[in-house]
Amino acid sequence: MNTAVAYAISAFMVGFGLWILIVGLSSSAPVLWACAALIPIAVGLASAIGPS
Repeated sequence: MNTAVAYAISAFMVGFGLWILIVGLSSSAPVLWACAALIPIAVGLASAIGPS
């Protein structure tokens, strides 16, 4: 159960980062939003595949 919750949180973080990336590309400063989107994507991936 705890593992499933941990993976769900990681997936949510990656999804949130991808949402920021997609929405940010249509904004007036797409490079800024693309860089900001890398933070939750990296943290979500690191927590999903990192040591347990």
